[in-house]
Amino acid sequence: MSTNNNLPIAVPRGPKIIYRAFVVVYLLLLAATIGYLWTFAQNRYSTSAAFKISRQDTSAGASGISALAIPGLSESGSMDSQISIGFVQSADFLMALEKEFNLQNHFSSPKRDWYFRLDSDAPLEERLEYYRKRITAQYDSETGLTILTVQTFSPELSHQIAERALHMAEKFINGLNQTIADQRLGFIREEFDRAVKKVEDCSRKVIDFQNEHNLINPEEAISQNLNAVQILRMDRLKTEADLKSLLKDSPQSPMIESMSSHLASLDQLIEKEMEKLSGPERGRLNQLVSEYQHLRNQLDFSLQLRNGAQALMEKTRVDSVATSRFFSVIQKPFLPEDVAAPRRWYSSVTIFIMGMLVFFILRGLARSAMERF
Repeated sequence: MSTNNNLPIAVPRGPKIIYRAFVVVYLLLLAATIGYLWTFAQNRYSTSAAFKISRQDTSAGASGISALAIPGLSESGSMDSQISIGFVQSADFLMALEKEFNLQNHFSSPKRDWYFRLDSDAPLEERLEYYRKRITAQYDSETGLTILTVQTFSPELSHQIAERALHMAEKFINGLNQTIADQRLGFIREEFDRAVKKVEDCSRKVIDFQNEHNLINPEEAISQNLNAVQILRMDRLKTEADLKSLLKDSPQSPMIESMSSHLASLDQLIEKEMEKLSGPERGRLNQLVSEYQHLRNQLDFSLQLRNGAQALMEKTRVDSVATSRFFSVIQKPFLPEDVAAPRRWYSSVTIFIMGMLVFFILRGLARSAMERF
């Protein structure tokens, strides 16, 4: 008995029903997706603005006050733009916009568009993630511009949010400049104030020293004292010579006693003046000069510190201006007139083509699987 191997393989009825049901469900889902775009999807309107962040350029040889008189601008690169982008994506920025424009109520208002709308009871994390998809900022490396894009269900609201976002970004950059400048100048200003106080303390000590000893400059007092001693010594030498001559020529002269007394007085005066110049006691002029010189050295050193701190503070102030960021709006936000999303014709054709491609692939796989039964 022989069998015919050319007979068609019978496909079980059960897999055929499952296959046909799958085809129907798949095509219905494909049609429902396209139908959703045309009937339930809410129109979204998008506007954009462009701004650039630049810095003052002092590399052309200008420095100090001249750099401030003739400022130039240089590109700050993507780093500062990334700072502004981070600010636009920050929770503080988005929550401020949400509070000002009641974004949660706006984005949850289209009740039929359940896929693209925001849930009315969405937690904070979901709201922030949703806002970051609707309010974005991107850096264009070719033009150096930062592009701010806002998309909402209302053209007027998109325009208002974009203008407000630009204002907040500019305020943030200006505040960042001020914060950096304050941080740079803070430490230098403290050192300068400390140096000024040191100068005042040293000056007061010098004045107290002068008032206590009734001396403006002990070095000048020593010089005057030495001159006085020199005069007394010259007078003593003359008196001594006259006395010797008198003793030789007139031993009985009554002037001898007077001249001897005058000579003794000169010796006492010379000894007294010499005691003022040096000695272990604190009030001697040599010790006063040493103390006065020490006070003067402290005052001079504190003056140098103050002048150095003042110069450094001025340099830091100029450097802070040189590294300041300047926010320039290149394109202001416009009031959108056309629907930005959903792009119904484009999306429908794309969904249909991709859906049919997936359908034919799945159908081939399904037929291959059914032939094995």
